[in-house]
Amino acid sequence: MTPALASPLSFRDPDATLVKHDGRLIRAVRGHALDSFRRMLDDPLVRRWMDDGRIVRTRPLSRIDSPPQFGDFGGECFEHERIPFVSQPAEWAPEMLAAAASFTLGLSRALLPHGWQLKDATPANVLFRDSEPVFADLPSIVPREPGGCLWIARHQFETTFLLPLIASVEAGLPIAWMLANPVAGLSHEALARILGARRWIKPRLWRTVALPAALAAQAARGTTPRGLKGLERRAGAVHPGALARGPRAPGGPLRFAAAGAEFALASLYVDARALRQRRPGGQVSLRLRRSRRHATAAHTRYRREHRQFSEIAARAGEVVALDIDERSIAAIWARARAGKLPILPLVGNFGRPMPALGWRNREFPSLLGRAAGSFNLVLMLAVVHHLRVTEGVPVAEQFDAVGAITRRHLLVEFVPVTDPMFAALARGREPLYGDCERLVFEATLLERFQVERRHELPNGRVLYLARKRSA
Repeated sequence: MTPALASPLSFRDPDATLVKHDGRLIRAVRGHALDSFRRMLDDPLVRRWMDDGRIVRTRPLSRIDSPPQFGDFGGECFEHERIPFVSQPAEWAPEMLAAAASFTLGLSRALLPHGWQLKDATPANVLFRDSEPVFADLPSIVPREPGGCLWIARHQFETTFLLPLIASVEAGLPIAWMLANPVAGLSHEALARILGARRWIKPRLWRTVALPAALAAQAARGTTPRGLKGLERRAGAVHPGALARGPRAPGGPLRFAAAGAEFALASLYVDARALRQRRPGGQVSLRLRRSRRHATAAHTRYRREHRQFSEIAARAGEVVALDIDERSIAAIWARARAGKLPILPLVGNFGRPMPALGWRNREFPSLLGRAAGSFNLVLMLAVVHHLRVTEGVPVAEQFDAVGAITRRHLLVEFVPVTDPMFAALARGREPLYGDCERLVFEATLLERFQVERRHELPNGRVLYLARKRSA
């Protein structure tokens, strides 16, 4: 494989490679797969899904417009549209994973009458544009053999979509734990051990969990019980009509109980100048100048305020909301989807952000790597003291990290060590956090940012609107 084709973004795909070039996203399709790829792009169904924004829009490139490293390439290059912020499946709430699963099955079902099928069916092939899923891996759409009744991607779909959702519902496991590798997911055998016989023996889980686990164990020993041979064939078959039923959680629709978050860590990006004012009674207002461009990262403490800030910011531009709690993100996502708001909610911890993953740590970029230079405004509201006390991150390190994310502004809330919430976290260790004293806090901020406005709150907290200093 030539260096031009050895892209860490898609090196596993034998049919095409994906590269970034001058801010553009280029898909180079190899000669042996080029004819079917062209026919797939010309299919009316695919064109309609592209026009609707459900498949990333893609256009062919001439040799002149193709990157120079593909000058001697035996295939053809295509350009994909860029999704504003690329998320990873490990950052989704369970409801978002369920939506991506239903979306994947819907696409698979729609493709069948047109003679196509999905050769891969993992969350890694899906991105979210705001709160709506988008299919991004076009080379996964391949011709289907006439009369075929087996879906070659069924096992992949189960281990990366269905089983993680079952584990979330039945055992409360976080999606981030199960989809750190979004291509492998959670095996039937692992889920059977996690649930134990008392749970997977339920009628609704028997065929989904217990039977595949038993068959896999028998296959590993090289034998298959006589009574299971017929079931084995049935377990591997998918009739095209069966896809119409869509994914089902154990016992019916997915239901998740709400739980409060200790604090919300939001990344809102909005291209705007902002000033937050907290009035007596907890009312909040955020004034934003509308713009088409992206910008902002914000950190708020309570789930209610997190949702309010996300929705207010969405009036001015696209929003990415980052929260450590799945339930908070699920609630924001549900409201955003119902209201068609430009909000992408993600599960994550800014104090322990998602690292780079995959082969040689290059397949899936880290959260900070994806966020670098992406925001025009970062909001850190009632968060600095949490990161300082609970995560032990010095204030200077926090401002350095934010400086790598924002292109322009930071709106940060100072919480004094005498604040009741600070005291509840510190538990008598307030003297250890000298950098949270106001004079030290402000001096640390001024080393990296120029303060444009201060606003003192009645409870002793202070808001700073600051502009990033030029390097």
